[in-house]
Amino acid sequence: MKLKKKFKIILAIIIILVVAVTAFFVYRHFTTNNKKPTEVTVISKIDSYGYQLESNKTKVYNDLFNHLKEVLTGDNIDEEEYVKTIAQLFLVDFYTLKNKLSNADIGGVQFLAPSIQENFILKAKNTIYKYVKSNIYGDREQTLPEVKEVTVDEVTTESFEYGENKDEQAYKVKCTIHYVEDLGYDTEKELIFVHEDNKLVLVEMN
Repeated sequence: MKLKKKFKIILAIIIILVVAVTAFFVYRHFTTNNKKPTEVTVISKIDSYGYQLESNKTKVYNDLFNHLKEVLTGDNIDEEEYVKTIAQLFLVDFYTLKNKLSNADIGGVQFLAPSIQENFILKAKNTIYKYVKSNIYGDREQTLPEVKEVTVDEVTTESFEYGENKDEQAYKVKCTIHYVEDLGYDTEKELIFVHEDNKLVLVEMN
């Protein structure tokens, strides 16, 4: 009798566990399927330069983009102000990982020279972006950096060779990156921009 009673208790426990586990997986399945992926849309463009502003950018980035739009749509373009602004935009976007949807969502790519974009993206995915978890459904729990400001410390011009090309008036821009929270990421960068068609494009970062 005792064995039968023990068997019934064990059987009841097993049934309860099976029901609980099944219920958990059914709940997880339906709640995951009901989540809508984050939709990123283009909210502003600078058509003649191919720049665009997306809906998931930070306020700092938005403000800089609007400033860039003013710089590039004026009658007389201040090229130094242009290069300073895109240097800031690039660094804000590249080093702000908090708003990225995945480790493939690399910031600042639109400011790169087309010839280096592929290698740059690959390197970023294997280094700074490597451990960025997916946030497609807005449920990521991970502490990631957010840039609150980029200050331009120095802008100089020099002759610069890249590939088979040479720009006699390339720009070297030295910047300091300030974060909302210091998580140990880069704080000083030197960027090289060259002229390509009607644009300035980033070809090197040190």
